[in-house]
Amino acid sequence: MSVEELVTTYTYQQHEIYLNRNYQTDQLQVSMATSFFLSLLLVVALIATTCRAVSATETLPPTQPPSLPVIPPPAVASVRTLQPPPEPLAEIQENQPDEPPPTQPSSLPVIPPPAVSNARTPQPSPPPPLAEIKENQLNNIIDALIGTGDFVGWANLLSSTDPSVFPLTATLFIPSNDAVSHFPTANTAGIDYDPFLIPYHIIPQRLTFSDLQQFRVHSRLPTLLPSKYIVITNNSPSNFTVDDSQITQADIFVNVAFSVHGIKKVLDYSVYGGDNVLSPPPEKTKWPRIKPTPGPPKKRRPVLPGEITVGLKSCASCSCSEILMIFSAFYVVFL
Repeated sequence: MSVEELVTTYTYQQHEIYLNRNYQTDQLQVSMATSFFLSLLLVVALIATTCRAVSATETLPPTQPPSLPVIPPPAVASVRTLQPPPEPLAEIQENQPDEPPPTQPSSLPVIPPPAVSNARTPQPSPPPPLAEIKENQLNNIIDALIGTGDFVGWANLLSSTDPSVFPLTATLFIPSNDAVSHFPTANTAGIDYDPFLIPYHIIPQRLTFSDLQQFRVHSRLPTLLPSKYIVITNNSPSNFTVDDSQITQADIFVNVAFSVHGIKKVLDYSVYGGDNVLSPPPEKTKWPRIKPTPGPPKKRRPVLPGEITVGLKSCASCSCSEILMIFSAFYVVFL
């Protein structure tokens, strides 16, 4: 065979192979399409069957039996004779087809109507009153003192104090249990103690231990007790003393409003308080109604050199000079 015949034969064979492949592909596509349509028809048939079953189970109104004609009762004869049953009624009963009992409607679940919510938008709660804030602050301080275990005696005294007498910010100096137990005018029951002790141990300003170290020696800090001051007698960090009472435990309780320090002994306002500087009287306080026992006359503490008073200055000297000037003016006018 020549080359041309071989080429022609090869081309013809390749063409037949191509046609066979196309035929097989077409057959596969036709079979897939047929399977798809058959599946679709099956799904449609299932859906139709389900719909018919659901529609058949729907509630139908009960069928009422046909009304029967009212037949008057037979007349009772005076002679007691047996009367055969009336034929029309028997015929009607025989001719009446048997009917199934009326179907009862299936009970459907009762869906409650949607509840109409009358809830209003919650309003923000008002801030707690000032008295409640002070009471919470005092309770926190007492809990901190009880937690340390060394200042329970003074915590008992604070628990009997009205929280409204405390300022918004303050510094408290708390004597130890040993100092309270050995102090002659205080006892554990809190019945017979000097009512001026608690206000003298409170400074109406928040001063942490680092703040106290900024003051120089002999600086005087005003207290809640009128005209009485606490004197810083040593500002050494290792031996910081107020009224010669060492701060044994600094910053027992510290927050944004209060600072509490533990001291070794009770502060004596008759020795270090000083009464030569006047200060405005405090507001109405409600300290425990306890009558203090009369004690010895108060000692006047001499003013130490270099002593500094922290707080308001007194205007008593200015008032005296003004009074003298008024009296002098009246004297000149009347002369």
